[in-house]
Amino acid sequence: MTDDSAPGPSNPWTDRVYSRTSNYAGFDRLVNFTDAVYAIALTLAALEIGLPELVGDADNPWQLWEAILEKGPELGAFVVAFAWVAVYWRANHRFVATLSGVSGRYTLVTLVYLAFVAVLPWPAELLGKYWGNPMSVVVFAVFAACVSGIEVVLWQVAYSDDLFGMRPSPTFKKQQMIGASSPVVIFLLSIPLAFLSPVLAMAFWVVGSMAVGFALDRILTAPPPGIDRGQPL
Repeated sequence: MTDDSAPGPSNPWTDRVYSRTSNYAGFDRLVNFTDAVYAIALTLAALEIGLPELVGDADNPWQLWEAILEKGPELGAFVVAFAWVAVYWRANHRFVATLSGVSGRYTLVTLVYLAFVAVLPWPAELLGKYWGNPMSVVVFAVFAACVSGIEVVLWQVAYSDDLFGMRPSPTFKKQQMIGASSPVVIFLLSIPLAFLSPVLAMAFWVVGSMAVGFALDRILTAPPPGIDRGQPL
């Protein structure tokens, strides 16, 4: 006797959701492509550093040291790009781990998200080279706010398309949406600060993120799926 309630075999022609466990690589290909874009973004940021250019005696160690010091802005740009790309990759990696599959809408939004991630080294390079110019801070803040904003959209799409392996409660979902939206607010608030002091605006990114994260951890206490309220995380 057959079980009519059992799910049928996956069909890439008709499936609306590419399951993590399907016999074709729809889910894995998106995850691998996402990781590849992050890796390429960091590689391009590193390549922008370039080799120091020596004028004069190529065997003089002090001239080489001075040429290396002149690469300070490029090195600073790489540090900025690496830090923020690493933060976004870690958040995306943890988020994707909660999914049981990906839908067409989720894939489309992910492609838009990756477009901003791929370009992020450019505003990071701009910031590293012209860190004293408020416009470079504004450009980076806008790009970073867009990336964080699209993360919020990804959360909503995953919830609407029922892509989570363990469906979050409405309260926990609201809590996560607030947390994901907080970087957007911080980056946008830093824009007027940049015209007062670019350094103050950049410091606000770090201090504001830490302060908001600390506050949200204590205000938003809904347990994640599978965890009882009294059970330690």
